[in-house]
Amino acid sequence: MIRNDWLEIKQSSGLIGAQQRLLANLEGDLWRELRRELSEFSSLVENSIFNLDTNSDVVLIAGQEPEQDKITKSVGSLIRRLMPWRKGPFEICGSGIDSEWRSDLKWDRLRDAGLLEGLSGSVVADVGCNNGYYMCRMLEYKPEFVVGVDPGLRCFLQFQLLQTLLREPRLEYQLGGIDDLVGLKPFFDIVFCLGVVYHRRNPVESLRALVQCLKPGGTVIVESQVIPGDGPYALCPPGRYAKAPNVHFVPTADCLLSWMERAGFVDLELVCVNAVNTDEQRQTEHAPYESLEDFLDKTDPSKTVEGHPAPARAIVKGRSRFR
Repeated sequence: MIRNDWLEIKQSSGLIGAQQRLLANLEGDLWRELRRELSEFSSLVENSIFNLDTNSDVVLIAGQEPEQDKITKSVGSLIRRLMPWRKGPFEICGSGIDSEWRSDLKWDRLRDAGLLEGLSGSVVADVGCNNGYYMCRMLEYKPEFVVGVDPGLRCFLQFQLLQTLLREPRLEYQLGGIDDLVGLKPFFDIVFCLGVVYHRRNPVESLRALVQCLKPGGTVIVESQVIPGDGPYALCPPGRYAKAPNVHFVPTADCLLSWMERAGFVDLELVCVNAVNTDEQRQTEHAPYESLEDFLDKTDPSKTVEGHPAPARAIVKGRSRFR
């Protein structure tokens, strides 16, 4: 029933069109080859049963099947072809994925702050879901339905690998961005938006899109890069920020709260602010490219390579108004 409600609601928004536009980009030779491999893998495992274990930091998907060796080999090949893996860690059919981000550490901060307790029986959105690591971790708390929203095509295919094994009816991946939520009717009890807002050219309008899709009194949990300082101001880097070209504003924690208030959220709470370090974000076998160590000034890690204040991460909880 909830899936039917979701289908009806998203058809009245821009999400269907956004997904169609993004899927059109999967027609290149590289993407076609990856989709073919995923389709062949789906046929290989169609009669197999796999289990999800989220009781540790690693999202573990495993099964005991007659063709286990063949499945393990195929999984290993797909994992390599789908690199880089930004979020994790995972272990899939015996193949570990050491992702760039130790996403389990952020998950621990959310859990320790009591921000996961409302997931049971809830309809949840994970906006900026990447490959679905947090979506999988949410299942431990027995939500009714979880929708992940992200425009990343590689992330989408990584999730397809996971879902080919899980066949989890409570999870759905929707290709699209935060701005594609504009016009969506109130549907979600809880919205997570982790690591997105500083990438938006108009962060207040993007946050307002989250307000609109929340049920009255619904909960939002926003996590963002922030810079040190008191007062509601934001850094607007003239070029790149920590080598990233798509960081438009990096707020102070006070500024993030101000943005959320302007967007229409109430009962705002700054949950925590944590430094980012190379234990949490680093180059790995499955993300063999530049990472945090390369983004910071090697002589002064309190600054980025461009000389800006180095980022910390803040988590804010809020609520939509009772209409």
